[in-house]
Amino acid sequence: MFQNKGIAVSILTLIVSGVFILYFCSRVVAQGTVFLAGASQVDITPAKPYPHYRGLSTGIHDRLYAKALVLGQGEERVALVVCDLLWIERSLSSSARLIISERTGIPYSNIIIAGTHTHTGPAYHPNILELTGTLRPPSGEDRLSTGKDPYLDSLAIRIAQSVVQAHKSMENVQLEAGIGEANGISFNRRFIMKDGKVVSNPGVGNKDAILPAGPVDPQVGILMLRKVSDNSPLAVLSNFGVHADTFGGSMFSADYPGFLAQALSASIGGSCVSIFATGPCGDINHVDVKGKDKQRLSSKDIGERLSEVIVKEIPALKKIGSSFLSMRSQFIYAPLQEYSRAELIWANDENAKPLYRESAFLERRRRLKIRSLERLRRTEAIAPTVEREGWKLPLEVQVIGIGKDLAIVGLPGEVFVELGLAIKKSSPFKTTLVIELTNSHIAYVPTHKAFSQGSYEIINSRLAPGGGEMMVDAAINLLNEIKKEGN
Repeated sequence: MFQNKGIAVSILTLIVSGVFILYFCSRVVAQGTVFLAGASQVDITPAKPYPHYRGLSTGIHDRLYAKALVLGQGEERVALVVCDLLWIERSLSSSARLIISERTGIPYSNIIIAGTHTHTGPAYHPNILELTGTLRPPSGEDRLSTGKDPYLDSLAIRIAQSVVQAHKSMENVQLEAGIGEANGISFNRRFIMKDGKVVSNPGVGNKDAILPAGPVDPQVGILMLRKVSDNSPLAVLSNFGVHADTFGGSMFSADYPGFLAQALSASIGGSCVSIFATGPCGDINHVDVKGKDKQRLSSKDIGERLSEVIVKEIPALKKIGSSFLSMRSQFIYAPLQEYSRAELIWANDENAKPLYRESAFLERRRRLKIRSLERLRRTEAIAPTVEREGWKLPLEVQVIGIGKDLAIVGLPGEVFVELGLAIKKSSPFKTTLVIELTNSHIAYVPTHKAFSQGSYEIINSRLAPGGGEMMVDAAINLLNEIKKEGN
């Protein structure tokens, strides 16, 4: 009798244990321990002839793409799109994000759209046309074309399509992350001269150039996504800071990110999507001012060197064990630079005499900056609400947390490298990828110190001193919030 009771208890215990295990497993699956991802690329190359950054295009050297990565865990979905474009106008970003959200259900705030800053891309917006001398009337409206430009009309749709395709193709993946190092590719282009002034791009071998006015960031951030089904690479997200103004000419080209994609494809397989996201490089380019060799690295050289760094680092990448995924988005209200009525009148009169003691190039940049500030006041900025308060520009800072050790930060503008380094230094995550040129065009984002030094980037910036530091503080706060949530 007691033996039968013992058997019955044992059976009952097994049943209860089995039910508990099944319940626990179902809860784990429901909470999303499986990490999903999809990647896609859609061609966004204009048909020639089409306005180019440097004038009318003369052909296509290599194709331009919108490359998307969609990540999913449980109910959470986030999307990152990087486009081979000079920058992302807010109107383009908003249109694409609304389409993406409608077609995929991914929240608008969970979508990052960035540009690679290729200087051999299409002049798809009047703000880009204006840079190369094609002036639009000061009263012209800031809006996308309503039917006159088929390419422009389709651009937001193509960008959205890349995310839709990636979203549909999502599958179970293993994530691996790490950091490589690429030296001798990037250089700070702002130099302190022998008279104490700071000059941007003083020229190779300039004896008056004493030392760089800022640092560089040699880190190459890497996120590898492998299919669980066969361990093959699905996509590689890489992140490095150097201006994509290395190709030159008037043919369309993705610049060095395009050559990076070609080299990675040859090394790890053609089906793997290479998504390159530009790191903070507002004051960084590929010109070694103090170098003895005046021969600059070509776009192909830079792309292949970055590919070598990534391929070398792949065996050392660390698997992301936790499937935690979270995203935060926050708007800050950065101060805009001011201008006088007299300056605006001067800026709108191309025949007006020079107003500043500068080169013709810098004078023109001032004109464009003042006109841009006036347009921002009409279209995006927030007017002062109290006396002595200046105009402010809403800027979106976005952060993605992936597991315990990886984070991605998205910032608008051409961000100075020191601001990106400050985020990395204070980030609670082991690996932090900082991406610039996200969601809206605001030109350069210098440090507070750089504003006191002047030169090209300062003249061309729309923000007042302190705007960049506001973005840094917001990013660090969001990183800490996500880190606490994941612990």
